[in-house]
Amino acid sequence: MQSKIRIRLLERRKGMLDLILKVLKDNNINEYIINENKEEIFELYMIKKAVDMNRKKNITIYTVTVLRDNGNEFKGSSVVKIYPSMDEDEISTVLKDAYYAASFVKNKSYNLPVGYNGEKVYDKSSLANMELEEIAYKAKDALYKYDDFEHGCINSSEIFASRVNTRIITSNNVDAAYEKYKISGEFVTQWVENSDVEIFNMFSYDDLKEEELSLMGKEAIINAGYRDRSKDAPETGEYDVILCGSSVHEFFGYYLANSRTDMIYQKYSNFRLGENVQGTDIKGDKVNITLKSSVPFSNEGIVLKDTKLIEDGVLKAIHGPYNFAQYLGIEPIGSFDGAVIQGGSTSEKDMFSDGTLKIIRFSDFQMDEVTGDCFGEIRLSLLKKGDKIIPLTGGSVTININDVKENMTFSKETQDDRGVIIPKCIKFKNVNIAGK
Repeated sequence: MQSKIRIRLLERRKGMLDLILKVLKDNNINEYIINENKEEIFELYMIKKAVDMNRKKNITIYTVTVLRDNGNEFKGSSVVKIYPSMDEDEISTVLKDAYYAASFVKNKSYNLPVGYNGEKVYDKSSLANMELEEIAYKAKDALYKYDDFEHGCINSSEIFASRVNTRIITSNNVDAAYEKYKISGEFVTQWVENSDVEIFNMFSYDDLKEEELSLMGKEAIINAGYRDRSKDAPETGEYDVILCGSSVHEFFGYYLANSRTDMIYQKYSNFRLGENVQGTDIKGDKVNITLKSSVPFSNEGIVLKDTKLIEDGVLKAIHGPYNFAQYLGIEPIGSFDGAVIQGGSTSEKDMFSDGTLKIIRFSDFQMDEVTGDCFGEIRLSLLKKGDKIIPLTGGSVTININDVKENMTFSKETQDDRGVIIPKCIKFKNVNIAGK
């Protein structure tokens, strides 16, 4: 009985796009965007170095955006999820409700973009040449490569290898399809010596960067050891401060956000094409950002091409939602999920000079994209005093990007943080630390 149900579901899944298109036509819904996502996942769960469990999952979801003209000046939209288990009547009910809901949305009128209509694009990374199970086990071996400390280890990990096949169909003649691989995961490092300390870590790659992942695992264990030995907060005062890892990603999020079409149109951002968004008296490293995407098309089917966003502090492009691009009177280039932020010429080692406070981990680091304020409570920092490195915990930092943007130092070492290539570290001078 279960096998018959599964066969019927597979048969229905094959024709779901045609069924959704039929229901849209039957209900006179003439403007739409359909995103079909078929994801295969291999999951690997580890307890220390031993495999605890593995499993496979297949998930198919259809995301449908229906659009509705509300007079000549306004257009509304509504987004719904459709699943392969739904029949025609259920799909019709969901889409009619969405179309009705769109009548209450009063956005300024816009047109769907003209996008791609052609052959499917396949992933060209090394992951595309491997089975998902092989990818996951290779990532596991890389992660645990340097796990040989006396008091520290990777306590547990979860590794996810996925292959996603996406197809985008719109009422404006878009038919774009692509295949995408990804390896991601979470792991907890532990150090048991003076106390018992655990630190949560994450990784995500579009290609298998084995040595980078190995070094991330090693560094995370070492940081757990520093955290175990840290007892005091830094003294309140001014320091030269280094941010590391994901906090660097959050910091540069200010530039990525303020160069978006929606932020500029709604006047949350004062960025303008051709203007210097880093300042006019730059003494440190200049900001250079290139937009990159892990997928070939936006959700609307716009072809995503590598684009220079900021060059030597000057804004060269505006990205983001296509409707706001139309409002601004510019050609939409799409929304990007990644970027490359150019590093500087100073090594991480040389940046960590005497008297510098290097913040390794925050409890929570946030960037206010409108005001430029970034702040966080310090979970682990290292203070350089002569030949000594003193681990500290506690205290907090608040920085406004407008106070530091003209005199920043970027490490020449870079790392991949959730699809964004960032300098591994960024250094600021004379930052106030609230400590003991």
